Amino acid sequence: MDAVTLTSLVKELNAANAANKTDDVVRLLKKMKTEVEPSEDLLRSSKAGVAIGKLRSSSTSSVASLAKEIVKSWRDVIEENKKKRKRDGGDDKDRKADGGAKRVKAEAGSSTAGSPAAASTPPSASTPTADGVKSEVKPTTTAAAGSSSSPKPDSPKQRPTLSTIDSSRTVPRTAKSDGITNSFKADTSDGVDPVRDKCVVMIYDALALDSTAQTKIIQERARGIEKAIYKSFNYSTNNDYRAKIRSIYLNLKDKGNPALRNEIVLGYIDTEAVAKMSKEEMASESVRSLNEKLASDNLFKAKAVGETQAETDAFKCGRCQQRKCTYYQMQTRSADEPMTVSLTTAMHRLPLLFSLSHLITKRRLGSR
Repeated sequence: MDAVTLTSLVKELNAANAANKTDDVVRLLKKMKTEVEPSEDLLRSSKAGVAIGKLRSSSTSSVASLAKEIVKSWRDVIEENKKKRKRDGGDDKDRKADGGAKRVKAEAGSSTAGSPAAASTPPSASTPTADGVKSEVKPTTTAAAGSSSSPKPDSPKQRPTLSTIDSSRTVPRTAKSDGITNSFKADTSDGVDPVRDKCVVMIYDALALDSTAQTKIIQERARGIEKAIYKSFNYSTNNDYRAKIRSIYLNLKDKGNPALRNEIVLGYIDTEAVAKMSKEEMASESVRSLNEKLASDNLFKAKAVGETQAETDAFKCGRCQQRKCTYYQMQTRSADEPMTVSLTTAMHRLPLLFSLSHLITKRRLGSR
């Protein structure tokens, strides 16, 4: 079912619910349950998640239970699709790695098969065939001979897992503990600034928190990040520059985000790229998962745009005898007149309009 059809069904559902037509509401809900293939874009554009999410609190048990079932099934499908996309992304990386290895082997096979000497003698540095083969092929030919193979240049770069992180460290490593507090300064090619010197030390402390890397490497990364930020704000240490430094410092210093520190220190993430990263991009995996879960939940809990309403039990409906009422105020007359209040019961909207002064007077008289 496309977005246009689903949007029209949502309008029919809202109209049937407003008219208290329970049979039509149940029929439309069952149709959506069987025919809709949920996706985030589809539910957001049609506002189906919002409409059905409100029906979970309906006073009619059949409508409420059916709405809960639909919301639960749609949420499960959306979360499963997210997990599937993540798995497919990992499979694509593996396929690319296998494809790179196959290309290297094919090049090695074609090069050695084209030379008669290569068929009789193993490749070596003295044979013409080995001299003609590019250096990328040599690890593959040694692997075919049974020796240990090194990583292939054509395959994706293998990143060691937290190779510079000491998870057992209890005392944070800082510029002061490394003895470079006074000597470590920011890049001076654009001038000397004490504010930049303090900021570059902050970034060093965040990167060196639990790192085992050499001091020289961390200094180089910290200077590069600070210089890129300084350049991006037109060589100024204004409030925006300081806010960016503070944001990067807090995200790098997060104990639950060691992977980011490790990749920056190892050089997998360029210092200029770090300066352009947003707080969402720097967040740890746990924070990203939490944000995705909140976004998925809000898809069904969000309310559509409308008047701000309040609940009251000051009035009783003459038709359904319920006191669960909502009302909102609106200035419909001239400015010197009181606001008009529109009252709605839990089951249906009553054509009752009161002025605010009339509501207050009636409330006071009823309490005596």
